[in-house]
Amino acid sequence: MRRRGIGTVVRRRLALRPGRVVLVDREGTLRAGDLLDLVRLRRATPGSSPHSVPLGLADLPATAPLRQVLVTALAADGELLLRSSGTTLGQPRLQRRGPLSAKQLVMLLDLARRVGLRPGRTVASAAPGVHGHGLQVALGALGLGAVLVDLSHLPSRPRIELLHRTSPDLLTGVPVHLSDVLTADLEHAAKRSLRIPHVISGSDRLDDELRADLARRFRARVHDVYGTSETGSLTVDGKPLRGVRIRESDGLLHVRSPFTAGREIVTDRGKVTARGRVVVQGRADGQISSGGMLHHPHEVAWLLHERPGVRAAQLRAVPDARFGLRTIAEVEIGELPAGVDPPTAEELRALIHDRLGPAAVPRQILLSTRED
Repeated sequence: MRRRGIGTVVRRRLALRPGRVVLVDREGTLRAGDLLDLVRLRRATPGSSPHSVPLGLADLPATAPLRQVLVTALAADGELLLRSSGTTLGQPRLQRRGPLSAKQLVMLLDLARRVGLRPGRTVASAAPGVHGHGLQVALGALGLGAVLVDLSHLPSRPRIELLHRTSPDLLTGVPVHLSDVLTADLEHAAKRSLRIPHVISGSDRLDDELRADLARRFRARVHDVYGTSETGSLTVDGKPLRGVRIRESDGLLHVRSPFTAGREIVTDRGKVTARGRVVVQGRADGQISSGGMLHHPHEVAWLLHERPGVRAAQLRAVPDARFGLRTIAEVEIGELPAGVDPPTAEELRALIHDRLGPAAVPRQILLSTRED
């Protein structure tokens, strides 16, 4: 059987029912035929002018709406070009996802079955489409004939209004996104009761208290999905998906999945219980996940050292109610070159944001001065 890229599969699925609504967002509704028209236009004029849409998923801005992400992904010829997190195979890098194999398809169908994703259902995603979590949900939903609701990048009240207007069967996001949706619903929905049968959390540790709050508020079954961008999804509620093999050695999880090309790779620190349940206990690479976004504290410290006048810099991780973990940077200012002003916390914050991204920005930057 000929292997086909996910973009080809989804485009053919859309062509079967061009009048079907496939996406609801702040701009309104988008039907399958209209989405295909946008994809054809995108394929006909790739990068034809400075004002055209970016060439690949890795080029899209973090704030790209889901409809732009879908047009870019579906216009790809046979493969998707993603930027990996670097969690399992070293530094983040561009990663190519080509046509799905039979084993990969079986694994993804098992994932959909376990979290309640079915044809005709409505899936609300609070995860940005440029992230692996949001993209996988979006393409999977379209491939199965579900309707997508884009909650990402919306202010609280419009997000809740859209959520209640569409009454989704599934809600998905990183824990911090789900926490924001929960808080916004409590603030703006008043006594309107909304039942969401399935809530799907991924890309970061799901706190027990948040899980209970989501289940109670939405009367939902809450699923905790674990995986990485390099290996794909691996477990649902601790149970490995079909085709996934996970073993523990010296406190590290060794994984082989249909997306690792037969290789066994180390993902995170964790254990496998006697009943075969996988428990993730932390990262194995020294990186910090803040709201599902990764950064390495050492990279931040090295960057701060480059700024003239910074004698020393160190970062420490602290618990954060919203993001799980954040960092605090302690920066020591030394002797300044002639004509150079001492750095301010705002300047250092902007430097980190521009060079390493928003996830790397510490919650606090504490400045101290040392005179020789």
